[in-house]
Amino acid sequence: MADRASQVAVGISTGAAIAAALAWLAGRKAEAAPPGEITIPPELMELLVSIAQSTDRIDQNILDIINAIASLAISTQGWVPNADSMTALRVACPAANTPYQLPDIAVPDDMELVLLGWPLNPGWIQVGASPAECTNINQSYPLLPGATVGYRVKNAKSLFVSATAGGCFVVATVEQRR
Repeated sequence: MADRASQVAVGISTGAAIAAALAWLAGRKAEAAPPGEITIPPELMELLVSIAQSTDRIDQNILDIINAIASLAISTQGWVPNADSMTALRVACPAANTPYQLPDIAVPDDMELVLLGWPLNPGWIQVGASPAECTNINQSYPLLPGATVGYRVKNAKSLFVSATAGGCFVVATVEQRR
């Protein structure tokens, strides 16, 4: 970022230097030079040299940027590629109102962890981000038997479940890239 700011500063100062040179030249009275001899004041010569040096740096910076852009691998596919496989695990909630952490299942970017309340559950599953939340009906998501819910989390282990009746199950599934 500082590199970009210095490039902008060089461009602005170069423009200001050119404007100052033009203003200086416009304010001077033109003197006729003897034939075959051109005189350039030393101040103007220093200004022209500094402008030429900064232009070389700008040209090199532009070339560096063009080379960096050319080396980028840009996908023109326009959508996320399909997954290579999937993972599905059934998690038991044998005791009612007891928190259970979901297993360690990585969820790839642009994928979502899907939870299914087992269709034959005698009660519903409560989903939360902590053990306290999943056992509190006011802070958890009620997952009814046969219903699904999706979460865009990095790992299934960041979620906790509990059941309103013993003997419930929840299925966690996600597509995987290898």
